[in-house]
Amino acid sequence: MAEQASEASADNSALVVCGQRIEAEVPIILWTDKNGYACPNKRGRARPSQHDATLNDAPTRPHNDYLIHNPTRALEELRQTVHQLVLHYDASYCSRHCHEWMENSDFKGSHFYLDLDGTIYQTCDLYWKTNTAPADDRQGNERAVHIEMSNLAWEALADESELYQASADQYQLKRGEWELQLPEKYRKTMQNPSFRACSARAHATRGYFSRKINGKMVRMWDFTEAQYQALIPLCRAIHRALPRIELEVPFDSATGRTPLDRIDNFSSFAGILGHAHVQNGSGDKVACKYDPGSAFDWARLRRAFRKK
Repeated sequence: MAEQASEASADNSALVVCGQRIEAEVPIILWTDKNGYACPNKRGRARPSQHDATLNDAPTRPHNDYLIHNPTRALEELRQTVHQLVLHYDASYCSRHCHEWMENSDFKGSHFYLDLDGTIYQTCDLYWKTNTAPADDRQGNERAVHIEMSNLAWEALADESELYQASADQYQLKRGEWELQLPEKYRKTMQNPSFRACSARAHATRGYFSRKINGKMVRMWDFTEAQYQALIPLCRAIHRALPRIELEVPFDSATGRTPLDRIDNFSSFAGILGHAHVQNGSGDKVACKYDPGSAFDWARLRRAFRKK
């Protein structure tokens, strides 16, 4: 039996799937690294079958219990069953803050965190399931890999902040850019503590974007330029590792835009999509979701993937 682990260095540029390294063309901090984050609540998928089946949808066990029996066969099976990459905003200040949310849960997790400064953290081997988006058919986590991208979403607006009870908008216009006012305790946890977390784009004079998603008006500032620059090569690397995750995003040819609501073919779509695309709350005991939100630049991803 092979342990689900990987040797890693500070300048690692590969992700890990079934114990194998796939070049990513972008730095990735692995869960085995000194500064890495280990997924606190991974699970076994119903398929593939190269693990102890008691790990499927069971209470979290010690990390050493998560073993892959036959890594070669595991990769073959995983490539047959996983066909979606789901993007999220984490409603957190940064990846360290997001990880705290995960640690305080007894079931939540995500394969990747994407920090404000573009740092990518892989938290576990992609073989395992993380519970981030059940989707309306409650099978979403079985077929998906997940990325939690740091962005406060509507929590950055004082009049919409529920979790943090912000007394003022948490973005300020400085030197012509909308910059997140990051608490010092979280700034210190970033790989680049001096990073200015500015929106890659701004809408009109107010800065934030506002569009309706799954019935709710979502107001939020954009992700950072560093996040987009890291996300695109990460998507390409995940596609190389799991080719059924195509370099495609949902697209409506009639409008010439990516729809923001849940799509009709949410379970069969093969590619990169958002939590909102797979979950509007119409399923049994699942909440309505809106991420990665109104500001996310889907057109930028589509253009990048269509370049030869």
